[in-house]
Amino acid sequence: ILTLLSAEHGRISVLAKGARSVRSRILASTRAFAYSNFELHRKGDFVWVRDASVIEAFSSLERDIETLYISQYIADVCYELSGENVPAESVLRLALNSFFALNSGRYELKKVKAAFELRAAAEAGYLPELSVCATCGTENADAVYLDVMNGSLKCSECIANGGEAVADGEMIADAFGTRRILLPLPSGALAAMRYVAEAPLKRLLAFEISGGAAEALFDACESYILNHLERGFSSLNQYHELERLAKKIKTGQKNDVSTRKNDSNT
Repeated sequence: ILTLLSAEHGRISVLAKGARSVRSRILASTRAFAYSNFELHRKGDFVWVRDASVIEAFSSLERDIETLYISQYIADVCYELSGENVPAESVLRLALNSFFALNSGRYELKKVKAAFELRAAAEAGYLPELSVCATCGTENADAVYLDVMNGSLKCSECIANGGEAVADGEMIADAFGTRRILLPLPSGALAAMRYVAEAPLKRLLAFEISGGAAEALFDACESYILNHLERGFSSLNQYHELERLAKKIKTGQKNDVSTRKNDSNT
């Protein structure tokens, strides 16, 4: 049983008899993430794959486990955003654009992920208002926060005047009990979000960002899409678990080097 995403018919569940066999002529076409032409036919209550041919295999998406998990996360979000018999051309194009970027190996994984997340939110009708502070209307405030739950910006002055707390992205509640997540957006992160929201898909990743602004962008885009879809994804959890493991190993190696230096000095 396969789940296909098509431009015209949206999400389709099909039966592909013998697709897992190494002798199957449709084996390559039915692999995860493959972009393929499918010839389908309906028999009774089921749709069957009669034939298929590969357009793009995206074979490099499996070159390392981090890329694999991000690719699966993208597929999972696209599944969530699509429906049966609902045209999904824009979602399909976004997925293919992201897979091409990951497959090329030219872009940082987190950059591709963040750009995908923000545009996916836009496709779902959740694009945040990124032009002005939602309270005072200021366009270029010195310090700006993304109000994740309300999909808007708030400047630091309005936050201070309203007596709101900022808890490093933690869920908080205002005086009326309304849920809030306020994430700081340095000017570089905000500029990147504005660019991604409006850029043509072919130019979606044509921006530069680094340091603290990059980390703020990555955090904001992930928090935004997850909170508006109101669910998590096991593929994303596995990716973050890898991140934590890599950080732990790196920290352990640094500590080991430091210990050896101290022993040497002694």
